[in-house]
Amino acid sequence: MAKKIQIVIKQDNTETHDYLGYKLHQVAPYIGKMRPALARQLILNYSRQGDWVWDPFCGSGTVALECRLSCRNVIASDINPYACALTRAKLHAPKSKEICLSKLEATAQILKNLPDEERDEVPLWVKAFFHERTLKETRILISHFIRRRQYFELGCLLGILHHQRPGFLSYPASHLVPYLRDQLYPPSEYPEAYDYRDPIPRLKAKIERMLNSPLPPRSSKFRVLCKSALEQYLPAGYVNAVITSPPYMDTLDYARDNRLRLWFLGVSDHKTIKNMEIGKASTFEEDMLAALQTIVWVIKPGGACVLVLGDLRRSSMTYDIPVMISCLVRDNIRELSLERQWVECVPDDRRARRNGRATQKETVMVFRRQNGR
Repeated sequence: MAKKIQIVIKQDNTETHDYLGYKLHQVAPYIGKMRPALARQLILNYSRQGDWVWDPFCGSGTVALECRLSCRNVIASDINPYACALTRAKLHAPKSKEICLSKLEATAQILKNLPDEERDEVPLWVKAFFHERTLKETRILISHFIRRRQYFELGCLLGILHHQRPGFLSYPASHLVPYLRDQLYPPSEYPEAYDYRDPIPRLKAKIERMLNSPLPPRSSKFRVLCKSALEQYLPAGYVNAVITSPPYMDTLDYARDNRLRLWFLGVSDHKTIKNMEIGKASTFEEDMLAALQTIVWVIKPGGACVLVLGDLRRSSMTYDIPVMISCLVRDNIRELSLERQWVECVPDDRRARRNGRATQKETVMVFRRQNGR
């Protein structure tokens, strides 16, 4: 008789009262983020202190940061350069706010003598978001932070890149996905919203918000790799556990929705990233099978593979992603056995699209790596 797997549906009140997520999770926005409390629960339940944990779809770095806060070593990887930049920002957060602000004050000096001409052509769609001087200074700061490997400052600057509030750098725009709101805030009625915005005081305020409380102790090791989960770039049996949330099939467009931040990171056409991502409905099963084969290769025998999977609903049909994954594992990967699964309801305020119906719940699937190759 087949072994029965426990399935439990958890409602929105699963967030613990004593842990609401560390401030660093708010460095910059990212669609479809895992809840920090859920990531922490999975890390504590399926790994031990000193273990190596791999998140091959690291996204905003939630699992990576929670691993560090829980004294786990972590490898975080993603094909999206913005995801990698955001993850590095969290993992490289400085211990001293004073030292960070002192370095920022020194960095401000490079903006005093700006070149008259742009070093290369800026697309019109990018120019539409910024005052000319703000755009020029922001580009210089981002290039400086990348060269100096000041990942935390880079992440904070990307976090204030666009919004309608005065503390951000763009003209009035949406926060999560870059769309101008010039009809809601026409220049004739809100001329101050289209004035020059100095990046330095806004970046300073952002850094102070992130570092206004002491950082918790962190003693673990970490690596961030801009790699696809389809590549076998880690040795066999390298990690004790995999904890990850694969892309929601054909639901979220991580490249398009982060296209402005990607442009500042050197990606001139976000579609080049889109074409490399897992998530297209036509190839999702094939890509996920390849990813699972890589994952099982990297996990030590006895280690856990934890997948957080979003459901997918369309007007005409619903895709049961957990069943799809179960079938892929059952038919192709004999080293993995399903140990447990449960459902987490996704409240409306956590969806990338307010009132969206595409993803309403997440299924957590826990597989165990058996002996043998």
